[in-house]
Amino acid sequence: MPLPFPPACLPLLLGALPHRSAAQALDVSRRYAGALLAWPQLPQRSFREQHLVQSVIGFPGLVVDATASRVYVDRNEAEQRIDELSLAYLEHAINYAALSADDAAGLAELMRVGGGRQLLAVKGQILGPISAAIQLTDQREHPLIYDDMLFDALTQILRLRVAWQELRLSEVAPTTIICVDEPLLEATSLPFFPHDPDRVYDQIDEVLAGISGCRAVYTCGAVDLDRLMQTSVELLIADMAAYRQSFASSGEALANFLDRGGMIGIGVVPAVEEHLEHATVDMVYGELAAFLTHLEVLGVPRDRLVQQALITPSGSLGRLRVSSAERALQLVADVSRRVREEYALT
Repeated sequence: MPLPFPPACLPLLLGALPHRSAAQALDVSRRYAGALLAWPQLPQRSFREQHLVQSVIGFPGLVVDATASRVYVDRNEAEQRIDELSLAYLEHAINYAALSADDAAGLAELMRVGGGRQLLAVKGQILGPISAAIQLTDQREHPLIYDDMLFDALTQILRLRVAWQELRLSEVAPTTIICVDEPLLEATSLPFFPHDPDRVYDQIDEVLAGISGCRAVYTCGAVDLDRLMQTSVELLIADMAAYRQSFASSGEALANFLDRGGMIGIGVVPAVEEHLEHATVDMVYGELAAFLTHLEVLGVPRDRLVQQALITPSGSLGRLRVSSAERALQLVADVSRRVREEYALT
């Protein structure tokens, strides 16, 4: 379901923050996020809150070795227990994929204190099936992306987990956004990648099918955004480099996506320490204005685009220093405010 209100270049955070305190992370998120709040992931708080680990906790045979900072699947145990996951998937038993407060302290803190009266929507996030299966290995360090049975099973638990997240988040806001993060999607274009594009995007669609609210996907790098927009995604979030690469010579696919109600998150605020040190509101706004002009020349109406866009960081802030991450959040909020003032968006 698309958002029941125009995004109109509101700020949207991606989730991960470097804070170790869930209360502090939620407080800073509220300060800058405004009407769209993402529950904060805290990868520096605990190994279990690493994006991969947090997304696949509960997978049959999963071994989490925090001391060695290693997570992998014991194949023998996985094969013995995989029927439990299959049954939960068939019965849509979403509690199979529930996250504890130890695994998602920021989510637990949000559920404890509530959303607040000004909140229009709340965002959850999970690592997508492609990026998860590339990174998660068995005990012999063979990625699960090369094993059809485990790849499918991984997709199943991710589908259950997005449904569980959505149910919890619906308790604190009238609208939910669940984002499937695919930062490694560009790896699918490598010569020896084991699956064809149809298989790749079918797996992403399988996870998106577990979402009743707004279905979002985050990606970056040299990816085929045109093909991604042919899935059931309703909100596509990417950095400006990905948009420029995919729409270098034609904006027809993006214009069609907007015509059918699609929305985009524009990752314009840098997520790299050294870039943030020199970034200003004027500089970031200028880059965004040039990007909008580029798309307008390619046939994407600027007025429509700004109504159906959100302003986001270009990538995860979870590995930055706290001061740098908070500077990025401030820039997201300030650039959003500048765009909304320039275009009289409400």
